[in-house]
Amino acid sequence: MNNQEWIDHLQHWKEFLMERLGMVSEFGEKIKIERQLRTIERVRCGAVLNPSLLIDFIDPPDEPARADKQKQYFLKDLNDSQKAAVDDALGSSNLSLIQGPPGTGKTQVIAEICLQLYSMDPSIRILVCSETHVAVNNLLSRVAEKNGQIRIVRIRDKEEDVAIDAFSPSSIIADYKEWARRNIQNENAIDIIEDELSEVEDKSLEKALALSANIAGMTCNRAGAYDFKDTSEMFDVAIIDEVCKATLPEILTPLLFSRKAILLGDPKQLPPVFCSEERDVIRSIEHCDLDKHMYIDDLFARSPATHVLNTQYRMNNQIGDMISTLFYQGMLKNGRNKEAKDSLIWIDYKSSQEWPPKSEEEKDRPSVYNEDECAIIAKTVNKLLFEDNKSVIAVIAPYRAQIINLRKIIPHSDRVFVDTVDGFQGKESDIVVFSATRTTGSFRFLSDRRRLNVALSRAKNKVIVVGNLDYCQHNALLKALSKYCNIIQS
Repeated sequence: MNNQEWIDHLQHWKEFLMERLGMVSEFGEKIKIERQLRTIERVRCGAVLNPSLLIDFIDPPDEPARADKQKQYFLKDLNDSQKAAVDDALGSSNLSLIQGPPGTGKTQVIAEICLQLYSMDPSIRILVCSETHVAVNNLLSRVAEKNGQIRIVRIRDKEEDVAIDAFSPSSIIADYKEWARRNIQNENAIDIIEDELSEVEDKSLEKALALSANIAGMTCNRAGAYDFKDTSEMFDVAIIDEVCKATLPEILTPLLFSRKAILLGDPKQLPPVFCSEERDVIRSIEHCDLDKHMYIDDLFARSPATHVLNTQYRMNNQIGDMISTLFYQGMLKNGRNKEAKDSLIWIDYKSSQEWPPKSEEEKDRPSVYNEDECAIIAKTVNKLLFEDNKSVIAVIAPYRAQIINLRKIIPHSDRVFVDTVDGFQGKESDIVVFSATRTTGSFRFLSDRRRLNVALSRAKNKVIVVGNLDYCQHNALLKALSKYCNIIQS
């Protein structure tokens, strides 16, 4: 992307966000958009605390400046690919890119990077961000398990998680008050401390805690809530996980006030999600393709310095080989190295209904569901539960209406989870049951490579695809998938 294309891309984001700001009424959504607009304006004006980082983000260097080989890795089971990614991230480059296909241990790599950075500088400031809360929580928990001396603060919105509650500002302040009561003899001094703390605004307190911690964890959008004014308030390193699922304004926000950035994601998994109203706004802007052209995907593709984690530990060999061949040009190795047969099954059937069915309530809006497949999947899940009392089952469909119907007929269980593809990114399950749903019409959503990759790669031991084979054979990707499967007639 040349300079003019970059300028045009930022302008499209500004126009999009301005239009959206005038459309939304929900207070939280307005705040989010306003933060993103401030980010775009600061980038457009070059008002960033480390301009060199922004320059490398626009025009990435040809080679990473790797760190010397580390004498000790804190996580002993890192493979060579993961160690090389850590060494790249610890080098002197302003920007590091790490691609992590499914099950390749991105969280392990990020945790090792944090532990190494802290060992080199116990006063370091690390900002850990993601588009989702779950990714941030997982990382902070992993780091805390390995080193209890690292000062961590987790700044949340409304989200709650008991596992990381000890790192919340309220918990930190409560611990400090308790320490003061135990160690300060002057009761007046204690009263003054508690009064002053109660008068500090939440945002100011959160900012102060973030800057005093070794690791501050929050979503990318939350990072835009604070005004980090000068180099004294910079983070030494910003780490953004699941970066390919974030929008450009979300990614740019942590880059405004960080000396260095490490971006981890996978452009072959899910991109950002735009709702129908957002897509309408994009179509109204001349020459705008924000929902199709993802800058971060382009950055991963054109940067020679991108490091790829090449060994997955989630899937058995049969599933892993299929994922590697169909989605990663055969470069993904099997680290779990578990041989298995009949791990890929396709349940074929003949449609018994006019498709797609619609209820009276649904006749005015698109709705894709399939009662035949719902019945087959319910029977399949019940059989799996009867035959195996341990495995966790993920039932995945690409269409929301199909999920709604599946949830009605599949018995509730703490071992069965039913959701869309988006709901399962970043998760794993022993068994995946995937509903193709469609038997006619467009393949566009069903055969989206990124969505299909996410859906199938959640499985550790077995994938069961339920779909009308006559229909699916007309799509090259679905046809290729079927060739890996043992075909069963329902």
